Amino acid sequence: MEKISIKAIRINLEMTQKEMADYLNISLRAYVDKENGVNKFYFDEVKKIADLGKVSLDIIR
Repeated sequence: MEKISIKAIRINLEMTQKEMADYLNISLRAYVDKENGVNKFYFDEVKKIADLGKVSLDIIR
């Protein structure tokens, strides 16, 4: 099965980085750093994004 990035999920949902940061209750800077791979997402953040995007956790890279 093809893996999908969190950025691709966000874009598919037509959300801005700011909207996703607000959804996760983190700062825009923290979200941008995580999306760009500077820092890692916490599991609960990935789970929330997967649920929002209606994708399985195992296809997120």
